[in-house]
Amino acid sequence: MSTVRDATYELLRRHGLTTIFGNPGSNELPFLAGMPEDFRYILGLHEGVVAGMADGYAQATRRPALVNLHAASGSGNAMGALTNSWYAHTPLVITAGQQVRSTIGQEVMLSNVDAVSLPRPLVKFSAEPASARDVVRTMGQAIHAAVLEPAGPVYVSIPYDDWAHETGPEDAHLGERTVETAGELSDGQLADLVAALDAAARPVLVLGPDVDSARGNDDAVRLAERLGAPVWVAPSASRCPFPTSHAAFRGVLPASVAGITGLLSGHDLILVVGAPVFRYHQYEPGEYLPGRHCPVADHLRPG
Repeated sequence: MSTVRDATYELLRRHGLTTIFGNPGSNELPFLAGMPEDFRYILGLHEGVVAGMADGYAQATRRPALVNLHAASGSGNAMGALTNSWYAHTPLVITAGQQVRSTIGQEVMLSNVDAVSLPRPLVKFSAEPASARDVVRTMGQAIHAAVLEPAGPVYVSIPYDDWAHETGPEDAHLGERTVETAGELSDGQLADLVAALDAAARPVLVLGPDVDSARGNDDAVRLAERLGAPVWVAPSASRCPFPTSHAAFRGVLPASVAGITGLLSGHDLILVVGAPVFRYHQYEPGEYLPGRHCPVADHLRPG
């Protein structure tokens, strides 16, 4: 097990976010204390300057930049510069320290009373994790949202007592996840997908409603038959992407982590087309993927 703090640093490291621009306060110190040696902190004496430096750095490197602000006061001071970042489509990942969870509703000093609303409408994504166990996932979502075109700033408020909590096994997958976007598959992406399919001994297809809305049903049948792969429909699909009378059809996946993992166990490649990966409902926790032998999950939109 790892702490939320260590797992977050590892996530940031995997995405190359090892330079932090900030002007810290007491809420941020539990995260910054003992910072790993491969990270560097660039201090600014006003948050407007901090956000401006990070904006320039992101534009110059063509990569997202990490900004660390202090609760509501520091976030408010950065709003002017954040306006430029919003209109310039600069990918900034902004974190702000929040008071400990048990005191947020009391509006104690240095609490961010409505943290999620504060930076809007100048961010693409704004969140305060629902629990300490959700911090790493929320940070992963924020990083993804920041770089997804059109790029832009994102904001995450994190209670400072969250950093010392232990993470769960699901967080190990977050650092390994990579995301590529395109209007259509590039030659390189297509080659990678073909290579993965060719190398798979037991591939499985999971199809979602976008296959049907894009009129890709016949293509899905041809792909399943060519691969000799079983087909599951994604949980709670609003449209039917595959003929239920076809020999490859296995049914509809349940909307639970453990349920999906059990049914997909034994496959070495999961290809998901036209659906989220995955929409859950019933609380049946477990590993998100069935063991280390099944590392690949792709989400493609047809057409």
